[in-house]
Amino acid sequence: MSLFIVVLHLMLCVLLILIILLQPGKGGDVAAAFGAGGGSSNVFGPRGPANLLSQATTVVAVLFMVTSITLAIQSNQRAGNDADAEQEVIIEDAEGFLPAFEEVPSQDGASTPN
Repeated sequence: MSLFIVVLHLMLCVLLILIILLQPGKGGDVAAAFGAGGGSSNVFGPRGPANLLSQATTVVAVLFMVTSITLAIQSNQRAGNDADAEQEVIIEDAEGFLPAFEEVPSQDGASTPN
């Protein structure tokens, strides 16, 4: 399942890049974006109805984010399981090296571990 999500994530990544690169500009060059010339109203003006490429960009971007979050959750769960397994190994290895506690009577007569 994880391999499927990784492959899907990579395909969505490439598809998102291609869709963004295929989209035409908004009708102005770099100078128009900073107010030079009369093209600044085109850059910041109202947009027309969304075409097929912009809708595809939205869909692919949402799917890309879903696969990103899914992979992050799976990675976090896997890291937690690995940490638990390492802790168990450390405890099992250390059991032979820990000194045995002896009961030492205290001054009031109750026994306490040493």
